[in-house]
Amino acid sequence: MIIISCNALGIPNTDFKSADKEIVARVNLAWQNNKKEAEKVLADLSHDIYLDYPQGRTKPPRPTISLDEALELAKKFKVKYFAVSNAENPRALLAIKKKLPSFTALVPKIETRRGVLNLENIAQTTNIKYIMLDKDDLYIDVNRDQKTFEKLTQAVRDKCSGLGVRVLELRGVIFT
Repeated sequence: MIIISCNALGIPNTDFKSADKEIVARVNLAWQNNKKEAEKVLADLSHDIYLDYPQGRTKPPRPTISLDEALELAKKFKVKYFAVSNAENPRALLAIKKKLPSFTALVPKIETRRGVLNLENIAQTTNIKYIMLDKDDLYIDVNRDQKTFEKLTQAVRDKCSGLGVRVLELRGVIFT
């Protein structure tokens, strides 16, 4: 799976055709001003969709779309992956998973020390296949302590390997 921002898919002179079958279009709802705008973006996509719900996001841009609206979008646009930011609480994630359509996979975004420490419980409670590791936010959460960051990042990889959960990590950035 190659997750590409929906914004990057429309860049002129960019050819993703060689990986087309693996591409999943990511839509981060933090960057959508309202549900109507998000619907327009989602309607224009031809790839499988990775919808990123910014639960608990405090940095700009602040989300304006509610969880219920995001769940409606997931159903309406047959979203394949539904990511939840700041995943720390297994029970809260299970409650979200139960509201998702059966064709949509829950993807907890691990961004905090607490999320890392609760990862095994999250995986077992929600029976997930993927997590997204947000290393930038994790680094900030541990006050930019390099050793702690590296230890937690490796712990995520090790735990996921043992649980059969795939870790989605940033591998590069596109600038235009």
